[in-house]
Amino acid sequence: MNEIIYDMVYLLGCGVNDTTPENNIIQKYSMEQENLKLLYQISSVHLVDALTGTVLKQAGVKLPAIWEQSIAKAVRKVILFDAERAKLLAYMEQNKIWYLPLKGIILKDYYPSVGMRQMSDNDILFDDKHSDDIRNYMMSLGYQVESFGCSNHDVYKKKPVYNFEMHRALYAVAHDSKWEAYYREIKNKLILNEGSLYGYHMSPEDFYIYIICHGCKHYRESGTGIRTLLDFYVYLNKMEQKMDFTYIENECEVLGIAKFERENRTLCKKVFGEAGSVKDTGAERFSTILSENEQKMFKYYLASGVYGTTEQRVQNYMKNYETKGRKVSKAEYILRRLFPGKEEYQKYPIVNNHKWLLPGFWIYRILKTVCNKGDRKIILCELKTVIKSVSADKS
Repeated sequence: MNEIIYDMVYLLGCGVNDTTPENNIIQKYSMEQENLKLLYQISSVHLVDALTGTVLKQAGVKLPAIWEQSIAKAVRKVILFDAERAKLLAYMEQNKIWYLPLKGIILKDYYPSVGMRQMSDNDILFDDKHSDDIRNYMMSLGYQVESFGCSNHDVYKKKPVYNFEMHRALYAVAHDSKWEAYYREIKNKLILNEGSLYGYHMSPEDFYIYIICHGCKHYRESGTGIRTLLDFYVYLNKMEQKMDFTYIENECEVLGIAKFERENRTLCKKVFGEAGSVKDTGAERFSTILSENEQKMFKYYLASGVYGTTEQRVQNYMKNYETKGRKVSKAEYILRRLFPGKEEYQKYPIVNNHKWLLPGFWIYRILKTVCNKGDRKIILCELKTVIKSVSADKS
């Protein structure tokens, strides 16, 4: 299994660097169907199956039908997202609502071909004074309102694949007070798109800082998968020589992410750049070029999957709850999760601005968990992880 995980990373490097995999890799996955199935499953967990599959297909490997369908769906999804997003942005232009497309909407264009950078949703920052207008417009298009006014972004979904996260702000105080303060007036740094009156984009430097900050958020919470590290590499590969790193480093210091940025800039180049020239296979390919700390970070990415893991989230939460070196007990952790304080309610402006709503907020969270099958499953998984973690500590 570990060998296949490292093969996946190697194939990702081949894909974004437009190189052909070594013959031993091509033969391995041409001849061994079980390994091919495992590679597909692992790639899917990290949401990079369209990229690894495309690399193998171009090298002459016959893919299972499910993998071929996955590649086709990834391409179709991007095309559908682009068309649907164009309608929304046209509406915003017509109604004088400023907007800023984010994350995957921008990053996908730095990958070699359509669909290689798979997308889950459309993230757009907008003028939150028009949140009601956006909600009404999305509902008129048949979208379901999954979340509205509860956090720093509203969520709209429509079958078969459409998913929009409309950001009122990039961060809430609960994420990190430095980040919230830094991005509160981000519009002052934005650049107006050519031919548009209300569409904006970030400078190359500011966009890089933003994706690093966003990656850091997930890394610190539940973890984040190899696609995040690949995004860093793909963007740097195209833009590094054009960017002002004195500015980037200074801004990252302000945000408290300078160390994270430096470490990931080095790590992504080694993993997707240098590793491609190493003739060893499996873990050996990376152990020869990564330091001990880099190997630790790399394994963290590989173990996290695209959206992180419950186990990692529990461990990070427990670490955050530690006071003066004292670890929290199982009971303390559960109470904090059932009745969260400032670290959680600050993500919800209405509760943050009206503290008297806090008891109702607690009751709402509990009822929502009880009534929602998906939430119940997540909470049970978290509870098992807490018990397992505490038991491991005692042993």
